[in-house]
Amino acid sequence: MTNTSSELTHNDKNFCVTSSLHTITLDQLLNYVEPVSIHERSLDILNRFIKNEHLTAVAIVDAQLTPVGLMDRSRITEIFSKPFAKDLLYKQRITELMDAQSIVLDVHTSVDDAANIIIDADMRHMVTGFIVVKNGIYAGIVSGHALLEAITLRKQHELYFLAHYDQLTRIPNRTLFKDRLHMACLNSNRNNKMSALIFIDLDRFKLINDSLGHGYGDQLLITIAHRLTDCVRESDTVARLGGDEFVIILQNMVTEAHVEHIAKVIMEKIQEPMLLFEQETHVTASLGIALYPQHATSSEDLIRKADIAMYHVKKQTRNNYLIYSDVLERDRDERLVLNNALNKALERNEFSLFYQPQIQLEENRLVGVEALIRWHHPELGMVSPAKFIPLAEETGLIIKIGEWVLREACKQHVRWVSQGLPPLRIAVNISAKHFHQTDFCHFVQLTLADAGIDPRFIELELTESMMMINVEHAIDTMNKLRALGFKLAIDDFGTGYSSLSYLRRFPIDRIKIDQSFVRNISTIPANEAIVRAIMALGHNLGLEMIAEGIETIEELNCIRSHNCLEAQGYYFLKPAPANELESWLHLFDLSTPKLTEQKDRLLCA
Repeated sequence: MTNTSSELTHNDKNFCVTSSLHTITLDQLLNYVEPVSIHERSLDILNRFIKNEHLTAVAIVDAQLTPVGLMDRSRITEIFSKPFAKDLLYKQRITELMDAQSIVLDVHTSVDDAANIIIDADMRHMVTGFIVVKNGIYAGIVSGHALLEAITLRKQHELYFLAHYDQLTRIPNRTLFKDRLHMACLNSNRNNKMSALIFIDLDRFKLINDSLGHGYGDQLLITIAHRLTDCVRESDTVARLGGDEFVIILQNMVTEAHVEHIAKVIMEKIQEPMLLFEQETHVTASLGIALYPQHATSSEDLIRKADIAMYHVKKQTRNNYLIYSDVLERDRDERLVLNNALNKALERNEFSLFYQPQIQLEENRLVGVEALIRWHHPELGMVSPAKFIPLAEETGLIIKIGEWVLREACKQHVRWVSQGLPPLRIAVNISAKHFHQTDFCHFVQLTLADAGIDPRFIELELTESMMMINVEHAIDTMNKLRALGFKLAIDDFGTGYSSLSYLRRFPIDRIKIDQSFVRNISTIPANEAIVRAIMALGHNLGLEMIAEGIETIEELNCIRSHNCLEAQGYYFLKPAPANELESWLHLFDLSTPKLTEQKDRLLCA
């Protein structure tokens, strides 16, 4: 029996999203299960498992309650499932059949340390669980799933911080700002008080950033964030939308004059000279102001009108503020422009598919590609999927777009085969709205039949959150797709909010480890621990694993060392049009770490 304890003690029971130093310990995951005496008969223990279907494992202890081994459900049921086992073994003590190599950890062991110990010892302990002691005395059992869920949950909290706070200035970002603004509007409705939204855009910031360097520009933005925070109350919100754009939400305002006074204070504060890197800098800003409920009846409308006022100042005078009025109204709603253009994009053939290779690492062999949609608008240029995909989801256009993507991927598969290339697996992302359509299975089956493609060459990528919308419907749909021969993968695994208990029920073939865990995996121990745990879970469930977002040779080597069979990312090739991918295929060779100059040019294209 492996007895290991950790000297690291962390008593903070709250998950900390800003520091990796606060780690939960095993006492927070502990499940007390009545232990078994070393003198008890094996058959009695079997009956205990039979009577309690929720019992997964029990610890065997001596007279001093010191653990000496572990017996898990699968082990004892396997032993007694053999012919005449009960007749032969009924008198044997549990100590003769138990797992004497079970792991024992101290209650103060951190979950990170526990995960590393278990993975280094034997991944079977992720299934059987392990024993926890306090001062050497039996305290309970922790399951491998509980350990993995704890690590994943903390990572999700960290991701929440990354998603809701600006990483440079440490103030709320656009997502959290919108939530705070919505709450401010509700508060105004309840209290019959006015709220104000101030849009702030630094004047000529690009000139400063380009001439003095990005490091200088970053420090300037940090200083501005501090100054803005000093100008308002704790109940107000200062947020950064991106670049040099800031916003301030003022709650419980009494008069418009009060808002104007704060705007003047902000302008004065921004204009104060700042000494950065021993160089004095002066900066000004353009402010646009909209009031709730005077100017808008919704938070979205308030944002639009504050932006209109700010834009007008920017265009006219700079270094000033302006309160919204109907005179300034004009159509600047980018969402409306994109929506109108999006409706016509399909009929005008403005969409295209780019492809990113998926590499089988053991043989350095291309086994598939992921199809990624791109939109080139004749006037707007390349429109980021991050902009038009959410809009397409909201308007329902995502269904038609999703149908186009699958058809085009099938056509490309046929074209490649006709050119003499081996048939490649093509992974296609499926939207939630499309997946939950009643005729989705019929559509994909008909599409592949029309193209004459074997379904095993099409992999449908689903997200955890998509499957949790309606679990039973999702499982039914996935079973139908599997029966038709399609491969199914969970995309961005670990970033969703589904319970790990559902993972066994989902009929999937592959897990895609999200790039947020892969990035800097060679230098961030927490990321490596999570990837190792996910890999262990996937292997225990008999699932294939692919790591996405590989950008460096260090990340690739680290993933390889953990027996991840497949990978994709910029290290191999950025998403590229079909013709560039074909050119790359002729140069593809991973036999040496360093790519050829020709391939380097392709990677940078």
